[in-house]
Amino acid sequence: MTAKVFRLVFTGAAGALLLAGCASTPPTSAVPSGDTAATAASSAIDCQAFGRRMSAYTAAQAATEARAVSSIEPLAAANTGAVEAESGEDGESADYAPHPILATLPLFSIAQRRDQLPVGWQPWTINRNKIPTRYSMAEVDQRVVVHAQAESSASGLYVPLRDRDAGMLRWTWKTSGIIRNADNGHGQREDSPLRLFVAFDGDKGGLPLKDQLMYEMARLTTGREMPYATLMYIWGGRRAEGSVLSNPHTDRVRMIVVDSGMKHTNEWRCHERDLRADYRKAFGTDPGRVIAVGIMTDTDNTKSKVESWYGDIALD
Repeated sequence: MTAKVFRLVFTGAAGALLLAGCASTPPTSAVPSGDTAATAASSAIDCQAFGRRMSAYTAAQAATEARAVSSIEPLAAANTGAVEAESGEDGESADYAPHPILATLPLFSIAQRRDQLPVGWQPWTINRNKIPTRYSMAEVDQRVVVHAQAESSASGLYVPLRDRDAGMLRWTWKTSGIIRNADNGHGQREDSPLRLFVAFDGDKGGLPLKDQLMYEMARLTTGREMPYATLMYIWGGRRAEGSVLSNPHTDRVRMIVVDSGMKHTNEWRCHERDLRADYRKAFGTDPGRVIAVGIMTDTDNTKSKVESWYGDIALD
């Protein structure tokens, strides 16, 4: 399977991870578009407890860390807006060598080089016309993390995974401030200093006709498949913690606000989420298999500036 299959594209202002999916039960609409009727439980945990839980996981990851060399340097590609393939004369894309598709998420803290992401993390170019967010590896508060700097920009990083069951998701992140005029329920203000997203497979044939037409249009115009569903955790500006939102452009992306407002800015926030429970809350049914995990800091809609940091992410 080549890198082209795992390229990422956005539909309008809202991103949709374009990955192939397999069969699972189609969801019902649990959250009306733009609504916050459903709420999810708080996920913030004590960061000391988080550290203890991550220590064994980190040791296991370090022992099995991939040694392969990526065909492109992901930080350079992400920061310049480069894509993984160039268009040919027929409009199709010529592939680079395939990237590794992993069973687990590589940890930032055990990266072999401080100027490169761990093997497996890849650039997420949203749109060639958008300014990319700048990502770099950095040592902050005695830990190695990803530093994101956005200024009227949007892009991300992601890892394609061998499809696996939805389990527990743990991560830590920090932001220097919120985007004060952002509102994730409105397309023209749908930005966030921190996002962590999980893409799932599923049976698109069981979706309503309007969604099937949307997927078919994406396939025809991009040559790739959209994921069946995407669950996104965000740091919100106006919406309360626990709010569950449909993306204003497509209800195939649901967002859960896990941090909100200025109260915890400039401090590390540690989270633990049950993906299966959150998917049920957001989509109204059990999830399919997980096929990708990624991060994004974006300020393109609000034309604002923000600085954030992502620590290790673990998927059990």
